[in-house]
Amino acid sequence: MGQPAAKLSISVPSELADELRRRVGARGLSGFVTRAIAHELERERLGSLLADMDAQLGPVPEAEIARVRRRWPKR
Repeated sequence: MGQPAAKLSISVPSELADELRRRVGARGLSGFVTRAIAHELERERLGSLLADMDAQLGPVPEAEIARVRRRWPKR
């Protein structure tokens, strides 16, 4: 059995809600929102980690960023 669920009430712009319902259907809404929240929280934690690393080690030198960008495959 999965984790207990907490019921939330949120408000979003109507056009966003309409597109979401068209894309995932009524039954897929909770799962989609759960994944979106988990993804955003992960991004927030990563941002905090990077800020802590910058504070401890200093920012990544611009020359190093440029070198990596040249080697990183374009999407």
